[in-house]
Amino acid sequence: MKLKSSVLKISELSTENKQDLFQLMLEVYDGINWNKFLSDMNQKNYILILYNKDNAIAGFTTIQVFDFENKLIIYSGDTVIEEDSRGDIELMRAWWRFSYTIQEKNPAKQVFWLLISKGWRTYKFFPLFLKEIYPTYKCNTPEEIQKFIDRLSHYKFGDSYKNGLVIPEYPDKLKSGKNDIPEKRREDKDVKFFLEKNPDFYKGNELVCLAELSVSNLTKAGLKLLHGVRNAI
Repeated sequence: MKLKSSVLKISELSTENKQDLFQLMLEVYDGINWNKFLSDMNQKNYILILYNKDNAIAGFTTIQVFDFENKLIIYSGDTVIEEDSRGDIELMRAWWRFSYTIQEKNPAKQVFWLLISKGWRTYKFFPLFLKEIYPTYKCNTPEEIQKFIDRLSHYKFGDSYKNGLVIPEYPDKLKSGKNDIPEKRREDKDVKFFLEKNPDFYKGNELVCLAELSVSNLTKAGLKLLHGVRNAI
């Protein structure tokens, strides 16, 4: 099923929109309540919403854009896609459209994608579209980059950040728990690495990931999306 998408400012969402988004989160996560959901959303600037053929909300990801040490950070917050729509690439197509616009508006700054992942599907976005990502099974994270990740994570997540993970006091947990990873996926090198770095993902722990957003850092799959983005902007 092909999805459609739109990016809105958080301030543009109606109460009804928020209630629909909240209901979708309840289908996927435990540990969610309305006040917590609103508090988290109000810390973001934008939201990317996916719609199915009936124009019902099929998924979303929240986004915060902020400056840190003279670099621009695009932070991906909550990301949810209904089960029937998983595998559709519209989320990444629309996300690249948005992030490339941010890059174009800030040509003098390095732009980084900060992603926290409590699931293997989210982590897999990184190596699919970007060549140089951290952390990765391919190499140790260079000391200078790790220090930057640590400083950024302490700034963003405070005491919840520990040894490369965000461990919330009151976490959201995948309803699927340990069973979220199919057996056939467990031998995938990226998935195995994710499990090594974040073995308690099912408890709501999130792996902190970072990558520079630049054309030179895109894989072939990323470049294909970018070419489509260029025509769309």
